[in-house]
Order: sequence, then structure tokens, then C-alpha cells
Amino acid sequence: MLRVTTAQQFTNAIDNMQRSNVSLDRLQQQASSGKRVLQPSDDPVAAAHIIKLERELAQYEKYDINIKVTDRRLTLQESILSTMRTSMNRIKELLIQGSTGTLTDNDRGSIAVNMETEVEFMASLMNSQDGQGEYIFAGSKNSTKPYQLQVGGGYDYQGDDGQRRIQVSNDLYIPSNDSGQYLFEAVSADLVTTVKGAYSTLGSTALVANVSFANQAAQDEYTAATKGLGDLTITVDPTGASYSITDSSGDPVFDKTGTAITGIPYPAPGIKVEVHGMEFDLLAPPGAPAATAAESTNVLHTEPEQKNILDIVQGYADALKVPLSDQQKRDDFSVATSKMFEQWSQASERNIESVTRLGTRLKFIETVQSNNLDFKLFAETSLSSIQDVDMPAVISKYKLEEITLQASQAIFGRVAALSLFDHI
Repeated sequence: MLRVTTAQQFTNAIDNMQRSNVSLDRLQQQASSGKRVLQPSDDPVAAAHIIKLERELAQYEKYDINIKVTDRRLTLQESILSTMRTSMNRIKELLIQGSTGTLTDNDRGSIAVNMETEVEFMASLMNSQDGQGEYIFAGSKNSTKPYQLQVGGGYDYQGDDGQRRIQVSNDLYIPSNDSGQYLFEAVSADLVTTVKGAYSTLGSTALVANVSFANQAAQDEYTAATKGLGDLTITVDPTGASYSITDSSGDPVFDKTGTAITGIPYPAPGIKVEVHGMEFDLLAPPGAPAATAAESTNVLHTEPEQKNILDIVQGYADALKVPLSDQQKRDDFSVATSKMFEQWSQASERNIESVTRLGTRLKFIETVQSNNLDFKLFAETSLSSIQDVDMPAVISKYKLEEITLQASQAIFGRVAALSLFDHI
């Protein structure tokens, strides 16, 4: 026969009531928090999944903030470029007016003043800042004012060609800006030639110097004649007092008559050489060979100088102010007008292209945001299925545990009151 001592009865009763209290407390926490797993020990596997899903959700919250920031910046940039488009259309109207042959010098001067007003307005747009005071079109140098008027005239771009790329999804970054170098420095101006190489017998002085083009017609001639040829290489043979010109493939360049420019004699250093509108001085002295073959060549890299829309418009405004007192000035103005129409078209095309790209980027952001919401909803659903409690079940368990505790307390009260003295 099993004998149960009074002490053991008391211990068992207290243990039962404590277990019920712990269970009630846990059920109450689950009901109040709505969470099934309150600590990792409740369900280690589920707890690991919960941590993973919570991190994913936190990441999607960050992506959502980034998307909103990117959307605001791109929308602001789009608005500014659209306003610039309006100003550029106004400049086109002034350009058409200024090119009319019946205008007086005073009329052209008035148009020039209006153009300068548009230049100042566009400069203010190109120096726009966002809500944080950062310059929108300065590239990655967002604390630097991108377009600054120089003392001698002209606007210099102080930014760079960088873009701020913001993460909007896993492994996906979207540029939140476009640099002024891409947007506004896209107008081709006069041809500029860079000379590479040196000639040893002249103290590392280049073979070629003073490269120039007499006028716009000369530039046009050179561009047409050398299209597809790449850089030109000037090679001299001082011992034979001759020079040759080849293209980037090493093939001879031909002159206007169709004759290859190979082994062309020259009598003395400093002679003027003309190649399809390009003029330069050949400095190599006959009879004084270079130390190496490499030092007997110069490479001429020629390309249009890139200018910004501000300097282009200001340059034409300056041309409008010049009195057309003779035929040469009228011819020069005609060339300037023709060139301005072409340069305006280049700037206009870049503006339209940029706005189109912005629209595409904004549309893409909408798609990414929608996809992120889908992934976020899936993660939230998964988290809910693992973490959330079954509220009716918790309430039922709570009621059952409460009844069990009350019964244990009642039984304990009766057992505690039992005494052998009651049977004497």
C-alpha cells in the first residue's frame, strides 16, 4: 500500500498550482501580444524562421523608404527638365527672330538681352537643390554648386559625371540623379586637337604645333574627309626631309586630289601643312633625326569640344550684339546662326532623351515597388502563420487552465484542513 505523507501532498499541490500559474501567465502573454512564440525556447525552429522573416521585412521597409526618396528626386529632376524645355523653346523663338535679315542692330540687341535672361533662368534651374539642400545636377559632388559663372565669362561645370545609385530591391540599384555633365554638356562646339608625342632633338618639343582651322567651313571639310579614320599619325623622316600621314589603321591618308600623303618633302622646319582644312606647323628640322622611331611621330586626336547650353546661348547673344556693318560681319553672323540652330537641336535632343529616360526609370520604380509589396505580403503571411497565435484556442486553454487552478486550490484547501484529531 502506497503511503503519501502530508508533506508530499502539500508539495504536489503547490507544484500543480505553480504549473497552472505559469501556464496561465504564458497564455495571457500570448493573448495580449498575439504571438505564439514568445522566446526561442518555446519553439527553436520557428524562432529561427521568425528572425529570418523579420529581417526580410525590415529590409523591405528600407527599400520602400529608398523608393520614395528616389521617386521624389527623379520627379523633381523631371519637372526641372520640363521647365528647361519651355525655356529652350523660348530661345528657339528668339533664335528665329534674330536670324531675320530685316532686323536692325538695335532689334538684335534687344533679342540678345532676352536671350541672356533665359540663360540666367536656365542657370538657376541647373543649380537646383532638393529638400536636403543637395545640388541635383552636380553628380556625386552634391554639395558643390555645379554651374558657376567665371570672372571672364562663361559657366564652368564644377560637378562630375557620377550618379547616386540607391538600392530598391535585392541586388537592384537605381540611379536617383543624372549629372549636369550628361544633361547639359552635350553640345558640340569647335574642333579641338590634342597632339601626343615628342621629338627628342628639339628638347621633347612636339613635331606638330599650332593646329588650327581657319573657319567653320574648314572644320566641316575636315570632319567629312576624315570620318572613320580615327586619330591621324604624323611621321617625319628628317634625314630625307619628308613626312607622311596615316590613319588609326596605319593606312595612308589621301589629300584633296586623291594622292597619298606619303614621303611629302619639306624644305625647313616651321612650314605650314594643310590637311583637309586642318593647318599645323611642322617643326622637325631636316637632317636631324630623332633618337628613336617613336620620337619621329606625333598622334593628332581631333574631336568637337563639348560645351554647355548656357555658354552656347550666351555666345549667340554676344553675336547678336555685333553691328553688321560690312559683308564679312554679316557672313560671320550667318555662320553663327546656322551653327546655333544645330547646337540648339543637339541640346534639345538631349533634353528630350533625358526626360524620356526619367519617365522610363519612374515607371520601372513603380514596378519594383509593386513587386516588393508582393514579396512583403508573402513574408508577412509566412510570419503570421508561424508566429501568430490561434486566439480562440488560447482563450479556451486559458479558461481550462483557470478552472484547473481553481480546482487545485479548492482540493488543496480541503486536504490542508484534514486532521486525525477530527476522528478522535
